[in-house]
Amino acid sequence: MVDQPIRSYIAAHSASLPISASTVYTVWQAVGLFGLVGGFFRSSGARLTWTVFGASSIAMVYSAAPADGRTIATGLAVLAWTAASAFALRGLSLRPTFFTHIHNAGHQIEPHIHLPAPAARPAEETPDNVHPLQKR
Repeated sequence: MVDQPIRSYIAAHSASLPISASTVYTVWQAVGLFGLVGGFFRSSGARLTWTVFGASSIAMVYSAAPADGRTIATGLAVLAWTAASAFALRGLSLRPTFFTHIHNAGHQIEPHIHLPAPAARPAEETPDNVHPLQKR
């Protein structure tokens, strides 16, 4: 009910291509598998591919299904794609994920007091009554 309209849509629209309709259908399936598996592993490009794949599949089913069963076939295609999207788009988040790894115990603060040595006075400015180690 869902697969046959897609096959007939591809067959009708790939007549002018240098490859056969079955090859186009196989490529279409491979793109869907890539989107499904890559979306599961959180690849943004694969998730976008999955979304476009699903929307185009639903459009193909709608346009190629017979008029009396078009609504049911399109509804089933939407339900199947929605169920598979729970797998392909699991944990969909619009925020980027950041992983921070801290390998050390943190910053250690060690206070140090650095006092510069006093500058020695020139010899001519030193008074002659000051002697080092002089007892008082």
